[in-house]
Amino acid sequence: MSQHKTKSNQEFSIERPIKKSRKEHTCCHCHKTIPTKSTYVRTVGVAESPRHYGNDFFSNAWHQECLEDHQGYVRDRLRRQG
Repeated sequence: MSQHKTKSNQEFSIERPIKKSRKEHTCCHCHKTIPTKSTYVRTVGVAESPRHYGNDFFSNAWHQECLEDHQGYVRDRLRRQG
């Protein structure tokens, strides 16, 4: 498991590969179904919330290809920002 910290010290996420899903999930990137008994990546974490005092917990299911595509997009955007 790898932990990714962002600019804030109160925001993080953890990637966890799941070998076999027990139920259908929906990929948060492409919104397609992840079938039962297939592999996917689950990301969980905490993000700062401007709406209330505290943080928002998130848990997302991803196809491996969708997660890699999203991480490449984020790296590209950060590189352009400098």
